[in-house]
Order: sequence, then structure tokens, then C-alpha cells
Amino acid sequence: MKTLFTLMILISGMAFASTHPTREIASVRRVEHARELMGASYKRSIVSRFEKRRDIEKNIHEVVQKRLPKAFKYRAYTIAKTIIEEAAKNSLDPYFVMAVISGESSFNPLAIGPVGEIGMMQIRPTTGQWMSELLKTKWQGEKTLRDPVANIKLGVAYLSWLRNKFEGHGQLYLAAYNMGPKSVKNAVSRNVYPKDYPIHVMKRYIAFYKDMGKKSGRL
Repeated sequence: MKTLFTLMILISGMAFASTHPTREIASVRRVEHARELMGASYKRSIVSRFEKRRDIEKNIHEVVQKRLPKAFKYRAYTIAKTIIEEAAKNSLDPYFVMAVISGESSFNPLAIGPVGEIGMMQIRPTTGQWMSELLKTKWQGEKTLRDPVANIKLGVAYLSWLRNKFEGHGQLYLAAYNMGPKSVKNAVSRNVYPKDYPIHVMKRYIAFYKDMGKKSGRL
């Protein structure tokens, strides 16, 4: 009986760890994702210089605090925490998530796109509702997307879904975030690999690391 009880504790602990990764596990996942994104150029990039860095949270909080509109600065800690936790949960580099946010909305939770995209990660209501149903979270229409925390959770989950769908091919799942998975598949079928949006995001991704490098004297 004691052995069974111990086993149950171990199993529940493993389940908790899978959804709430430790800082060390999150760091490993961040590096794995960075390598996936950058491929052969990773080793000679600024990103690789922070491979063993475990204390990036402070920098993320500072960036979010600085870039949020004045009306939302009081929520900076919660928003930064959400970026860090959702990225770790979905095995993504949090700076990648911030690069998408920067490119999509410039960190403006109230941003509205040309075809109805809303919020930090510029999510269309149809996509937001679909992801909310997949995640089994509360959906209140556009109100949900205007909340930066809910918006980030849905956006990161969508990025993760696209990453799985395109088997970790960064250029393709980034392009799909911008133009939709069907459009990307159609383009690939014609031997066309969309690159404008991926370049747009990756420039911001590398810029975040360069900024951190300047602050820590690694440049």
C-alpha cells in the first residue's frame, strides 16, 4: 500500500512538472527551440552566447515594462510572467514569443489589425475561439482577446499548434501564423517558401538577444 501511494505521488509530480517546468527545464527547452529556429547559424549567433543563462526573467520583465503602453504598465509583471510561463509550457523561447508580439502589435494590448486581428498577438476572433475550445478555457469573444494575458495564452498555444503541424520547420510555422496554414501549404505545393514574415520576426528575435548582450557586456 505504501509503495502504491509513493508511486501515485511520483506520477502526480511528473504530471505537474510537465505543465509547470522548472527554471532549468524551461532553459533547456528555450535553447532547443533557439537551435531549431536558427539551424546552422545558431553556433555563431548572439543567441548561443546565452545558452547557459538561467536568469533571463529579469530582462524580460524590463523589456515588457518599457514597451507596454502607459495604461498597461501596472500589468507588466503579470504579462511578462505569462510570456515566460506559456513559452516554457509550450517548449518555446520566450524571446521568440516577444518577437512575435513586437512584430504584431508593438506590445499594444488594444491593437486592431486590418482584417480584424486583436490584441498583443493579433489573433482573429475565429482563431481565438477555436483555440479556446481546444484549451477548454473561457471564451468571451473579443473581450477575451483584449485581455493581454488571455491573448498571449491563446497566441502561444496557436504557435505551438502550428509548430507541431509543420514539424518544427520555423520558416513555415511562422509564415502560417501570419497567412494561415492552408495558404502556406498551398505555397509549398508550388515550391514557394514564404520568407517575408519569418524574416520580420527573426530580426526582432535576434535584436532582443543583442539588447540583452549590450546590457550584460557580452557585445
